[in-house]
Amino acid sequence: MTRLTRGTVSLGVALIVAGAALLAPATALAQGNSGNPCDSAPALPFCDSALGALRDVTAAWRTYEAATVQAVPISDYASDPQSTTNGTCGNETVNGTGIPPSFPATPPANPLASAHFAGVPPAIPPPPPGGWKQGTQYCVLRYIAADFTPPCSACVRLFVDYDKIPATTVATNPVAPGSLGHWAARMSPGTSMSATAMINGHSPNAKNLCSDKFFNPSPGAECAGQPTGQFVNGFDTMGLGIEGNTWHYHHFTLEGRYYNGPYYLAGDGTTVALHWVHGFYMDLNLGGPKDGVAYYTAGYAGNGDNTPDLDQSYACLVPCYLHTTYSDTIDIHVLGASTATPGGSTTGGTTAGQGGTPNTGTRRPLPAAPLGLLAAVVLAGALAARWKRG
Repeated sequence: MTRLTRGTVSLGVALIVAGAALLAPATALAQGNSGNPCDSAPALPFCDSALGALRDVTAAWRTYEAATVQAVPISDYASDPQSTTNGTCGNETVNGTGIPPSFPATPPANPLASAHFAGVPPAIPPPPPGGWKQGTQYCVLRYIAADFTPPCSACVRLFVDYDKIPATTVATNPVAPGSLGHWAARMSPGTSMSATAMINGHSPNAKNLCSDKFFNPSPGAECAGQPTGQFVNGFDTMGLGIEGNTWHYHHFTLEGRYYNGPYYLAGDGTTVALHWVHGFYMDLNLGGPKDGVAYYTAGYAGNGDNTPDLDQSYACLVPCYLHTTYSDTIDIHVLGASTATPGGSTTGGTTAGQGGTPNTGTRRPLPAAPLGLLAAVVLAGALAARWKRG
């Protein structure tokens, strides 16, 4: 497989995420303050929330706050030569000090049972829905509290619920089937021009550019101070982009500890029980004590697509051009304006995205394949020579 320069891949993600809203067929914008074309034409085939239902979980944000330990099945990405450029686990790029290293662990014993260290929840996490995969090691990824920013008083926490991915395929909805694989999305806070994304306000199974600690050499959880860090910070903050995977786990150690995948572990083991969440969250700062509306738009790979879920998909160079989806527009309420008690339910299985089952479908997993369409990354040439893989 042709290897891509690091700058090409990172900017490929940025360009695709930034352009996700342009992938849909042209339609008249909806009336009102959302800008979502599906508000006025909900019968359009791409108005199906193909990544899952969008929910405002601000009032229950602690239920969705990520745990400081995660586990990713290595078999999902071990055969992908791009994801394993720097090994499969334990060689994560980490800038700064005080960040504990990751390590591989093997079922049938709970891979997270030996992850105890200062700051890790005292309870042993439960197995994920469907149980631990057998015949593979898990990469146990460890974090510090600063990696996950609690929502501010002017913030909303938006959650995309993979339990609600439509049960459609390319045979039943060739334009926008249910998601199965990689995606690149943008959270759109209506016509609000002051909304910004929180750099660390997202779950560990979804990534923005600041998550890439090779491309962003700022120490710890920071995303500033370096020329590339400053550029990435501005792009993430204003671009409101995010990318992930509804099917497979992809963990590229060269980029650090964040990963793509359908589940993440939430809770602190004390005030909030440890539980697995099927979906991802992203926080937006609306700039003041005001409410509004939001929706997402995404380019993504669908259930039934005959394309491999490779690391090229991580960069969303091919499958994120296959389909486009818009979610429903929802009302959102900032934390400072919410009348509900922050925290919500602490028992797994009663909240959106909890208690789901693993996704299944007919996509091809990880065969060796040449890289496909790269036209989306032509603007990355200036950085390509400097940031190279391996």
